[in-house]
Amino acid sequence: MTDQWSCSQFSISNARDDSTSDLPALLRRLAAEIERREISPTDILDVTIANEITGDGPWWSGSVYWAAHNAEAT
Repeated sequence: MTDQWSCSQFSISNARDDSTSDLPALLRRLAAEIERREISPTDILDVTIANEITGDGPWWSGSVYWAAHNAEAT
């Protein structure tokens, strides 16, 4: 067992157009990126969803944090 570990992260936001308020589209994109990166569900530490209120309504973004077991600790 090691006393060091790494955490990786990526963030995605909706484009600044008609899709800024499309939360389901953002969630699908987050899921697709998790699959593309082959992140195991058991490695996910946190998923955050946030919105910024703009003149056109909410602008959604999301971040995924996961344990990176194979990364070298510094």
